[in-house]
Amino acid sequence: MSANSGRISAYFSHLVSRLGSFRDIHCVAIAHMVPNTLSFAPALDDFLTLAAILAKPKSVGRPEYGILSRKYKTPSLSRGWAADVDAVLATFDDLGLAGRKVVLVDIGGYFATSVDTIAARFDGNILGVMEGTENGAAKYEEHGDRKTPVITVARSPLKLPEDYLVGSSMVFSIEAVLRDQAEILQTRSATVVGYGRVGSSIADILRGRGINTVVYDTDPAKLAEAAARGFQANVRLDDALERASLVVCATGQKAFDLRGFGMLQSGCVIASVTSADDEFDLSVLEKGYVREPVGDNLVRYQENRPGGRHFFLIADGNAANFLHGAVIGPAIQLIEGEKLRAIKALIDGEVPPSNGHLPGLSHRERREVAEIWIEHFL
Repeated sequence: MSANSGRISAYFSHLVSRLGSFRDIHCVAIAHMVPNTLSFAPALDDFLTLAAILAKPKSVGRPEYGILSRKYKTPSLSRGWAADVDAVLATFDDLGLAGRKVVLVDIGGYFATSVDTIAARFDGNILGVMEGTENGAAKYEEHGDRKTPVITVARSPLKLPEDYLVGSSMVFSIEAVLRDQAEILQTRSATVVGYGRVGSSIADILRGRGINTVVYDTDPAKLAEAAARGFQANVRLDDALERASLVVCATGQKAFDLRGFGMLQSGCVIASVTSADDEFDLSVLEKGYVREPVGDNLVRYQENRPGGRHFFLIADGNAANFLHGAVIGPAIQLIEGEKLRAIKALIDGEVPPSNGHLPGLSHRERREVAEIWIEHFL
């Protein structure tokens, strides 16, 4: 149990008392099985009725899953299931949601292709979707206009502390894996692929640790920002990887396919900020590489030809910081509070159907959440 558990519980109770309790509205929430979910799930269940938690597949083996599955229903989650309207509706029926008002809490755009059809066919009322990540928000926006309201907290200023601390936890986990192999960070030169909020934090932290750090992004504006902050910013991926012995991918947009993997220097270590299926196309490695686990948290890929290159993938390409629980302290509760407030906006019908760009909360609404957080944590 966290030393802050009493504060966290009091914070969520205060916030829910301010927002109100809506037990007649049911929530189906996708969640990582990590320590903070042990406090966020009960907060959701106080605010609404938490009908089910759908564990992100790569986190099912964590101890938090066992704890939560004893208290809440935990149907299996996959992208195939979320895209299959019949399968989703069957699960909703099993959960007793027929005729109910339902809010979906998404992490990673699982319902991006299917939510309108789910809403149209559901024997109840889908009030909308609250999406928590930039990767997921981009997936919803890729599919353009939709009738179902979708709101995101991914671009909120309240997420900046979390994004920075995610970067810090990433560097911690990368270093821990390297130390398990009797290596240290400072023996490597780094390239950060994707200079968004988390990627920029990782680049800053690596440079602050004395590691030569290069940046690559497909967005010219982000490259210009990286250059202005003193990073070597490359417009070509092959140039960015030319001398890299550590690569951290923070795009959520398939950073590496076969061509990208082919640019890596032999012996390079790769880490991802998000799940492997979002960041890499690992299927392209099945024919040309031999996969071999190295310890608990590292996989070696060796080209199956004489003198072929090899590289290492941390956590099998999944988010490296989840190896150590993705612990980032009370900053996570700040953005979780905003998630509750965003759900309230869906309940109140304040979120219009999407016109291709997902809305967020207003400055005033975020300030209200932040004031309550400050009262309990500062």
